[in-house]
Amino acid sequence: MDIKNKCGKNRLLKSVLSVILVSFLFVDASYSEEIPLMKIQEVTDFLMSPGCDYMYTLTFCPSSEGAQLRELVKDKLMRNESKEQILTYFEQVYGPRILAQPAKRGFYFVAWWFPYFLLLDAFIIVGAILYIWRRRAKQETETAGAVSSKIDVELDEKLEAEVRKIREE
Repeated sequence: MDIKNKCGKNRLLKSVLSVILVSFLFVDASYSEEIPLMKIQEVTDFLMSPGCDYMYTLTFCPSSEGAQLRELVKDKLMRNESKEQILTYFEQVYGPRILAQPAKRGFYFVAWWFPYFLLLDAFIIVGAILYIWRRRAKQETETAGAVSSKIDVELDEKLEAEVRKIREE
């Protein structure tokens, strides 16, 4: 009976070990899947490369440091980190200068909205100028109308006086 128990335990142990081994193979296989280049570029397009003095995005940087950072992005994507998590990591390590588009908070919030405020101000200024021009034009036509009516009254009086003189003759 002892031999049967030992064989049963060995079989159980072998089956448990084989299940563990197979599960490691599947975990390893999922990790070794290739990340599509498009997914990597989605992240690297938003990062400036410190290896290229922040002149190029990480996607187009030809330096070796740029290649290393692209590999780091690839590794983080393979670990299923989101784009926001990766951008936050790089911002913490390299500072806000590494982001191709600054975050919309603090001073950068004003920088994001400044062009829209400038455009709104331009519309307000143009509207105010047009309003003033229309008001002045209306005032000028009113004063010109008053002057012309005054001239018309004077001319009418002179005309009537001349007509009276002609009738009296």
